[in-house]
Amino acid sequence: MISFKPLKNQMIAIATVAFFVTILSVNFTSSAQKINAGNTAAQNSVAYGKYSCTASKYVNGSYEFIPRGSFTINKNGKYVYYGFEKPSSGTFVVDKQGNLLFKGGYFDGGKAEKTDRPNKFFLVFPTIPDNRWTCSLIN
Repeated sequence: MISFKPLKNQMIAIATVAFFVTILSVNFTSSAQKINAGNTAAQNSVAYGKYSCTASKYVNGSYEFIPRGSFTINKNGKYVYYGFEKPSSGTFVVDKQGNLLFKGGYFDGGKAEKTDRPNKFFLVFPTIPDNRWTCSLIN
């Protein structure tokens, strides 16, 4: 009589390995999809439009808010700052956290960091005359 026990044990081992390989590949694929979705979500979470900026200054026990102009950001990756007689333009990208990173124009090398409030950023850049500006979407 022929014994099939060794063959049965090998088939169980192969099935078990195949099962775990499938589980690992599904988890890896879904993790990669979540990471890519996060980058797209960050870009989609940015509200394009016009942002008004102010600087704050502590004077005699209270804060004074100083208007610093406005800027617009467009879906094509371009921005325009309207704080001078002649507007200044450049480009920007959105990082995976939803922050804006500027290149060219008045904000060159700057970063608009998301706050805990929707459509609001803390803006810093190399030539900033104040510590930072607070910028909020106005339309």
